[in-house]
Amino acid sequence: MIKNRKEIVEFEKRLLNAKKRLLKQHSFTNNILFNPQGDLASESSAYRTHVADIGSDTYQKEFSSQLSSYESKMLMEIDEALERVRKNKYGDCEKCGKPISKARLKALPYTRCCVKCQKQKLQEKA
Repeated sequence: MIKNRKEIVEFEKRLLNAKKRLLKQHSFTNNILFNPQGDLASESSAYRTHVADIGSDTYQKEFSSQLSSYESKMLMEIDEALERVRKNKYGDCEKCGKPISKARLKALPYTRCCVKCQKQKLQEKA
């Protein structure tokens, strides 16, 4: 666990900045998903209802939907990491309770597990 208050504040800033960027991206993604410009399926031109155009529109909507879902999950992870900061549990592995390395926290500031426990989780899923 990170005991130095200065380091905790620095990680909290990283999390808040990541959240701010992700919220902006999420807003953009949802704008594309729910307010598509020139929705190909609704335009009256025979050219715009070509199967390839409709397929492209469908692909864009599906891609945006998956991206929005991923962004929502990441926002949840960041919020939960910020909650761990508030509860003074940030930097502790949720599985084994040991400290998560600073290098891992710098790479993934919202991580819940140390490298060893994360590897075990991935092996269990396989």
